[in-house]
Amino acid sequence: MKRSPLKRSSTPLRRTPIRKQSAKRAKEQRLRSAFVKDIMERRLRCEAGLLIVSNNPEHRCQITPVDVHEPLTRARGGSILDPDNALAVCRACHDWIHQHPAAAKEIGLLRSNYDN
Repeated sequence: MKRSPLKRSSTPLRRTPIRKQSAKRAKEQRLRSAFVKDIMERRLRCEAGLLIVSNNPEHRCQITPVDVHEPLTRARGGSILDPDNALAVCRACHDWIHQHPAAAKEIGLLRSNYDN
């Protein structure tokens, strides 16, 4: 059975603009920016460094925090706006946490929603 060629319309497709973020997500990001700024102003030392060094003596903490880390990530049911779920960490410690998830979970720097 021979197939006929596709019939194409002479009018171009109409495209609708794609929103980059929903309004709800944009609002959450604005709140998150203020939240991060507040955390970084209040917490002046890396909160993960001593825990990591006790587990891995070769690790070198940079002491000055530049990131906010959530032990209970959004993917695991956490909130990015909860001050009890936020740690001010340096870049070296934040990288270590995500490169060594089993060890980080063991010392309490990563949690899952099943831990409760």
